[in-house]
Amino acid sequence: MKFFKLYVAFEAVCCCWFQNLVCAQQETTASPNFVAVQVKADPSFSWAPRPGTVQLGKISKVNGTEAVLLTIGTGTAAGYRDGGLFRQGQLTSYPNLVARQMGLVDFKQPLFSVDKGNGTGYLVADGKGHWSKVVNNLAYLSPDSMRLSPSDENTIHNFSVPGNHPNKYLLNPTSQLEYAIKFYEENPSMKMRENSDLLWTAGEMPTALLSRFIPKQAGSAWDYLTQINPNAAIVDLNTDIYTQIHLNGGQAGILAARERYWELDVINFLNQKGAKYVYATSPDILDFPYFHIFNPKTLPQIYSIDINMLRNGSPNPEVLPAASILLPTQNTRKLFDGKFTEYDCLLETDVITPDEMSRPDAYNKMVIQWSKEFNYPIVDFYTIYKTILKGDYITDDGLKIDPSYPGGNFFSSDGMYPSAIGQAVLANEVIKVFNKSFEANIPLIHVGDFAKELTKIQ
Repeated sequence: MKFFKLYVAFEAVCCCWFQNLVCAQQETTASPNFVAVQVKADPSFSWAPRPGTVQLGKISKVNGTEAVLLTIGTGTAAGYRDGGLFRQGQLTSYPNLVARQMGLVDFKQPLFSVDKGNGTGYLVADGKGHWSKVVNNLAYLSPDSMRLSPSDENTIHNFSVPGNHPNKYLLNPTSQLEYAIKFYEENPSMKMRENSDLLWTAGEMPTALLSRFIPKQAGSAWDYLTQINPNAAIVDLNTDIYTQIHLNGGQAGILAARERYWELDVINFLNQKGAKYVYATSPDILDFPYFHIFNPKTLPQIYSIDINMLRNGSPNPEVLPAASILLPTQNTRKLFDGKFTEYDCLLETDVITPDEMSRPDAYNKMVIQWSKEFNYPIVDFYTIYKTILKGDYITDDGLKIDPSYPGGNFFSSDGMYPSAIGQAVLANEVIKVFNKSFEANIPLIHVGDFAKELTKIQ
């Protein structure tokens, strides 16, 4: 593990081994404030087209029943936003918005009940790297529990959770969760605490969320998934693999062969079912506001020193590259709050250096190449996000999409996942590809009207 030591003018001289010992013993998890917030109201969806009135083109129906839309995705497709998964976020997830515009009433999601509508809890942000966590009306079965209340639905069509990963499809998630709980009970010192970045990337949240709707008797997650017979599908995979790696300090060259084989399994499954599906490219998450809340270039204003004084705490220290990203961890917040002492340091998990950054270019190239081989259309989220982040995106109904943080309308309070308005933008981009590729006539969401409704149900 690397330790990046900040040498300030008032620091006493001490031995490197002692510095490293102090750094290694520091608590790295965050201690957010806790707040109680009323469960957010459900959208009315009064603006959505009536069921059965939408022309779906080549997206076939079965025996006169409505088409089945399947989504296989990660946090964004699940509706994760504001640093948590909760009922209103699920209802405003872009797959659910697409289903509503398709006139579907039977698109099943593992919704949290109204009384437990705050789900996993979520974050209220001040925009300066500090958050308060909502802790009331949660879906955990008991305090300090990893188990979540099960879904009421027998079949789920939005097969998305934050951190979704091919490894989670090999076994049954309920069994995996019980194994993890038993392990932590027997090894309490090994129990993973809440991540210092306040998101889902530590602990068992992804497995706990999957276990809500995949019963133990269903076999593996893949067994459960392949029993579904979709007429249409959205595939939005791997963005959270980049998310998890970078929120834990970065790693270059991710997405090995096993992830690619997993995606080939998904493609073969959808082709065998005859589904009309679209495939999303991954955005470059390092563009997102979350990674730029704390700008290293502003450090001299606090400490009157050069950024190059952030160094590796080894006997032969190396200069921390100026292009490094400082994650909004407890250590970083303490640094920018001007509370660092001679015994404080940044850990490897607080910093992403340039050689630890992984971009999705090679992965997206593969997705585009496969689109030619397997004849599926692309929803180019990579390019769409780039356009949004440049401030150049205006919806078809004329609403300006503002990517700024925290005052903009595209990103939620975590600075990583889209807001409800951002989800509507992504939904419309998916609808455009469905219409163009499959001769459908699915109406776009009037994002301006949607935004007005949201102001009434916050």
